[in-house]
Amino acid sequence: MLVPGYCLQRRVVRFTGAGLVVLCLTLGLLYSFQYDLSTWNRAVGGFPPSLSSSPPEDFRDHAVAYCSPDSSSGLTCFHSRNPGNGETDSTCFGRGADFDVQSGKFSLECDIRSLSSEESDRGLVAFESIRSYWYETGPPEIFKAGVHIHAPQAAAEKPRHENADNAADGESETHDAESQDAEAAVIETAPKNFLLLKREGESNPWHCLLEIFSAWISFDVLRISRDPTNQDLPFFRVPDDVSDTQVVILDDREDGPYFDLWTLFASARKPVRLRQLAEQPKLANAIHQANIIVPLAGSSNPMWKDDVEEANCYSMPLVSVFVQRVLGFYQVPDPAPRKADDPVTVTFVDRTGSRRLVDQSSMFEELKKRNPHIFFQAIDFGAIPFSEQLAIVRNTDLLVGVHGAGLTHSLFMREDAGAVVEIQPEGVNYRMFRNCAHLRGSGYYRVHAKEIKEGEESRALEEGQSAKRHGKRGDWHFHDVQIEPERFFDVVEAAAKSLYGNGVWDYDVN
Repeated sequence: MLVPGYCLQRRVVRFTGAGLVVLCLTLGLLYSFQYDLSTWNRAVGGFPPSLSSSPPEDFRDHAVAYCSPDSSSGLTCFHSRNPGNGETDSTCFGRGADFDVQSGKFSLECDIRSLSSEESDRGLVAFESIRSYWYETGPPEIFKAGVHIHAPQAAAEKPRHENADNAADGESETHDAESQDAEAAVIETAPKNFLLLKREGESNPWHCLLEIFSAWISFDVLRISRDPTNQDLPFFRVPDDVSDTQVVILDDREDGPYFDLWTLFASARKPVRLRQLAEQPKLANAIHQANIIVPLAGSSNPMWKDDVEEANCYSMPLVSVFVQRVLGFYQVPDPAPRKADDPVTVTFVDRTGSRRLVDQSSMFEELKKRNPHIFFQAIDFGAIPFSEQLAIVRNTDLLVGVHGAGLTHSLFMREDAGAVVEIQPEGVNYRMFRNCAHLRGSGYYRVHAKEIKEGEESRALEEGQSAKRHGKRGDWHFHDVQIEPERFFDVVEAAAKSLYGNGVWDYDVN
């Protein structure tokens, strides 16, 4: 399911002509830490390769302008039918948006029209048929939370943009000290572009990082698509529009450890909350004829679609580029080269909420006694900043853990130099972390463990009633797991010893 043309399969190069061009251009970026959108854009001749299961050209070729001709605003959405599940994914761009302080939302004066029979025959999607995604995400949820779409108003009904009017009259507004302090904490001037986000969560690395991937796909689409209402220029221009973009968070979730990564899309501005804009009337009234960007939902990402089957894909240059961007953002250096007599560093993802490994401490101690050539550490990644997590993972040779988002860290291990052990609850057979390991050139080892079902109700309460909040999930999400010590030793030792012969260490396997 991962992108045809951008994937090396089974160690054999199989790609289309277009994929070859993208591959060659992208390889030059793999070891560059410090480059922004404009650098990436210049390097690949207009837009970065997409991770989407449908290339950005397919979104571009299925664009729909939804506003009637008498609307003063514009709303264009780009669609692509996913070849794997047959569902349509969408990203949207609104032009001519104001900010309505009273409603606390962006305002688009757009009378949504019906599609013509010709458009319907082409398989284009009516605006009301654009789908939502889990965790109340996707374009419809963003429009509901942050955008008021309405038919054209008479001139007398339109709100005045006080800041612009006062500036024309040579007047200036005054605010009390509290209001001025609030303004200083957000943004000083109104940008032209606003990226509107409604996140799935704030702490799960798998969800959060794939949301960022999906947003990149959205920018791919906008950079290659031409706006007929704006001199046929791209909807989003690089580098011009990069520094004139503001990320706006619509959800009420905490920032979370990955929050700063959203500045990759607007390097000159920190993300702000929608309510912060409404709390600054002077600034809000200056948001006039702006552009709004509604990205693809995180769960539209093709790496989600490959979670139940093994992807025949062993390398994807864009994944390497993304990894380098994240490492560069946090200024995480590469570890020193391993020496022949160095221990193999084994890092266990220590879960403290659900799916804990029963009797893990005693097994860890025995594992260390049995294997003098390993250095073992159990890390609660949720208790340390993401930058520190990355530093630990970069120095990890073997990553071990019970199935869960912590294994997303395998993406940031040294390429072609490590291995991953995944302990899955009985009956579970998800493939996402197998695929992640393969994409980074890591070995992959799996073992199943027995579920321990006692305490399910109390565990759900400890986790903030997440089952109730997010909908029903498989019971295994909340159960600890238990594995026979010998089976645990066997799989970890097999993975560790597989590294002995990779040209770095000088240890016998027995």
